[in-house]
Amino acid sequence: MRDCPKYDFHIHTRYLGCGNSSMEVQAIVDECRRLGVRALGITDHLTGLEHLPKHRPILEDIRRLENPGVEVYFGVEVHFTGYCKGFPFSEEIKKDYGFQFAIGGIHNIYANEYDVEKIIEIQHKHHILTCEDPLVDVLVHPYWFMKSEFDNNNWKFIDTMKVVPERYIRELGQTARETGTAIEINADMVRTGSYSGEYVKDYVEYLSILAEEGVTFSLGSDAHDIRALARVRSAWEVAEELGISAERIWLPACAPMKS
Repeated sequence: MRDCPKYDFHIHTRYLGCGNSSMEVQAIVDECRRLGVRALGITDHLTGLEHLPKHRPILEDIRRLENPGVEVYFGVEVHFTGYCKGFPFSEEIKKDYGFQFAIGGIHNIYANEYDVEKIIEIQHKHHILTCEDPLVDVLVHPYWFMKSEFDNNNWKFIDTMKVVPERYIRELGQTARETGTAIEINADMVRTGSYSGEYVKDYVEYLSILAEEGVTFSLGSDAHDIRALARVRSAWEVAEELGISAERIWLPACAPMKS
């Protein structure tokens, strides 16, 4: 593939307290347009139903956009409510709040002891559960870990992909293909900075195995700061490096909310 579609479908705002004050919808759209993004999705966190009302101002800001110069979609990033407990999301919530799509995945380790094999098994189990949820369109950042969870337990951080069995990767790829779930190429995970160079190399190899299984990929910066939007270019570069065709780069099936 000579030119990767310039999409970013993993962006946070200031409304949920995850993105900082720079992450205003208008500012996000302006910066994405400057970076050459053609389609973007606002996807703030939904960790519990009590946080749903905070998403309404995001929708209002999107609707107020005039001639954004980029296709804008309204999505949400859903979290598991506990070990194998599913997501706080439903068809009714999607319709009532106007969400056009959902991305989601596991954000915790759900482990009481430092057993790397068990931690990876738990991650894999939740990756499969995510793909099997018909309301989730994209599995986000597989094998991303919150470093503070390890630090709080005085555990060594898992900064390697060599601990992930290939059979897990193949099973995930097959499940994602069968369910039509895209798997995210997360820009923060495929650039040296947050992770070691060896980790990034192994992660790209991990993505290449998923590509062999016929997976569709989503591209996302996972930006929480306006300056971090630029790192989506790393996801574009990896997609091009892997030779993923444009037809296998995910785009919501619906029309954009603004274009």
